[in-house]
Amino acid sequence: MRLSSMRAAAIVVLCSGSLIAASCGGSDDDSSGQTSYVLEDLPEDQFLPAESESSVADETLLSEMPSQSTTSVGSSELEVPSEPDFRMPLTGRPLVSVGDIPDRPALAVKMPNNRKAMPQTGLNEADIVFEQIINDGVTRFVAVFHSQGSDPVGPIRSGRAQDVDILTNLDSPLFAWSGGNDGVTGVVNNSSLVSLNYVRGFADAYYRRDGRGGAPHNLFSSTDALWSFTPGDFALPPQIFAYMLPGETAVGDPASIIEIDLDSIGVRWDYDSSSGQYLRSQYGEPHMSELSGQVSADNVVVLLVDYQRSPFDRKSPEAQTIGKGQALIFTDGVARAGVWQRTSNADMWNLYTDETLSEPIGLSDGRTWVELPRNDSENVRYVS
Repeated sequence: MRLSSMRAAAIVVLCSGSLIAASCGGSDDDSSGQTSYVLEDLPEDQFLPAESESSVADETLLSEMPSQSTTSVGSSELEVPSEPDFRMPLTGRPLVSVGDIPDRPALAVKMPNNRKAMPQTGLNEADIVFEQIINDGVTRFVAVFHSQGSDPVGPIRSGRAQDVDILTNLDSPLFAWSGGNDGVTGVVNNSSLVSLNYVRGFADAYYRRDGRGGAPHNLFSSTDALWSFTPGDFALPPQIFAYMLPGETAVGDPASIIEIDLDSIGVRWDYDSSSGQYLRSQYGEPHMSELSGQVSADNVVVLLVDYQRSPFDRKSPEAQTIGKGQALIFTDGVARAGVWQRTSNADMWNLYTDETLSEPIGLSDGRTWVELPRNDSENVRYVS
């Protein structure tokens, strides 16, 4: 095992400012009388932190504190948040020791999102899930496992060239896929991903299940079976998002419902305050997993990206995930507007409050979904 050199800085989250309200059209009962927002409503100066009376008081209190980690306030002590010594790499969960981190690489599994593929297995067990647009205007998932596994996991489908840029920052992850055309296969084989290609030598790691309309919708495996192909020089995955300090909560606009258009797939996330999680729906109904109920997440990160035609398949769009663009980060029932930025596919997913890239945005520790809609602000809406 080799340890990754990528490290994340401690984050102090600032308020991203209020969005300008737009009228909420239609007669949908879920949004009646509520405020609706779209990303394009955010003027540039609204990216700057808003200063309230409470934030001023907090800053005054912190400025008066001594350098120690606690200070007396009356008869009690107030702890200053600090970065934990150890975190679970892909969920950010604070840990007692480095020995609590599973000794294995990240495992990325390609899953389809068409009706014949449902219900999928493993989406609620993955640490991070990316949703990307592919050919025919549908989406496909890249489910990334490390802290826990899934048996079974699938269905498992073909890869795309865009997967390399999305996954390279995981430091040589295992990549479970059913194959691809010669161009895509060449790109994956020439990358740092450890290819577990069903049609190129790893058929024994997979099996077909009855039902689901037959092939190609019925190819499955288990994370243990796939991890058994881990090479001896593997690396633990690095942290690819920044997280808030323990005890911090996100400050932003209330957002109880999120709607995202990914070509023909209309995604909705509803914030459940009792669990602190977002619950996913699509095709106008709850998106159910086979193993663990409705698909859920602790963070929903929406990155607006350009799509370009793949050089290997004219019908296949490819998300451009190097550069920068607008972002909406949903955590703890609030929305924070900002920008995403990466200079190479080896970089972590950097989230900032504005174009100056000076104030990072941290996530809550937990499981994260990353949505990659086309770069049009009207593709993302939320209501309070």
